[in-house]
Amino acid sequence: MANKTISLPIETYERLRKEKRKGESFADLINRLLKRTKSRKKILEDLAGVFKEDDEWDTIIEELYQERKRPARI
Repeated sequence: MANKTISLPIETYERLRKEKRKGESFADLINRLLKRTKSRKKILEDLAGVFKEDDEWDTIIEELYQERKRPARI
């Protein structure tokens, strides 16, 4: 397997170091973080459009806009 060397700002390195688990390499850490990010994106993609056929969502949005039009309470 080929290796690449990358440069990181010290702040980024420190943040990664704090995320690293005991016995985990930086490569393992980065792969874990990338997998987690991909999983979140997949979850969001699965949720896209779930309210499309739901009239209740339109009611909620309308109520929010009406609430914003009211004067602020002190």
